[in-house]
Amino acid sequence: MADFTETMSSIGVFDAHLIKAYQQIYLVEQANLAKGLDSLVTKRFSDKAQTISFPKYSQLSLATTALTDKEDPASTVMADAEITLTALEYGNTSQITVYADAMSGGLPQLGTVAVHAKNMVETQEKLLILAGEAGSNELTVNATNEATTASTEVLTAAWVKRARNKLARVGAQKPWSCIIHPDVLHDLMIETGTNAWNEQARYSENVRVFSVGIPEFAGFTFYESALVTVNTDAGSSSVDTYHTQFFGFNAFGKFVNIEPQMRLTGPFDKLGRFYNIGWYGLFKYGLIDTDYHWIVTSASSIGSNA
Repeated sequence: MADFTETMSSIGVFDAHLIKAYQQIYLVEQANLAKGLDSLVTKRFSDKAQTISFPKYSQLSLATTALTDKEDPASTVMADAEITLTALEYGNTSQITVYADAMSGGLPQLGTVAVHAKNMVETQEKLLILAGEAGSNELTVNATNEATTASTEVLTAAWVKRARNKLARVGAQKPWSCIIHPDVLHDLMIETGTNAWNEQARYSENVRVFSVGIPEFAGFTFYESALVTVNTDAGSSSVDTYHTQFFGFNAFGKFVNIEPQMRLTGPFDKLGRFYNIGWYGLFKYGLIDTDYHWIVTSASSIGSNA
């Protein structure tokens, strides 16, 4: 096959109104991202650097000693650390042929745009989840380790409150959030007893229901996501395990060099028969204040081998 010509065309194959329509599909998905997991991170933007630092400040000792009249108090040295994030390239693309598009009434174009817009959002959410799943602060429902977790050792209200205690003890700033797999949320929601989720839900002061349909419980706003990793056979007797994340404000950071966005390129071949639809971004998620982030590892009653 001959090489592509060095004289390449622009995206003239797309009409301006089509490009605008495609961009709108991406913008709708980005809006959904902004209301979901991406809303939980501290963001910094810079198109001038590939690496950026997030400051992490230690808390000051409480000033419980009264000041002395006419004396200037001693200054308190601010202790801080820097967490550095280096932006990485992410993206996805599909090639469309003019022939295939013409033979199906333009459906490949619209379908490809919609699929890639969804992929762009879910990729970012998965990268955030993976950054948190790499955290080192962990509670195990088994109380020993993940490898010995049995199928009956599921997440309960008591363990949610254990995670709450971990954040409260270090003064983690609110809002507090939880990222949870649907299998694990199922166990939490069907638990019975005085202090269980369903019992608390009887009282509006204890549980507030949001428009997404997932209540606030024990001080946490819950974000359900099937993108949470299922750790296949990680527990005892081939039991799958799950890492539910509980965290406070500034636990996560996101450095954005180039905001993920739609890319339309081509045609690059001599007859203008092929073009590309996809997305591209230069960004990075990471844990910033690890003291404000805890994982609770459990099985699920509806997980594998449960």
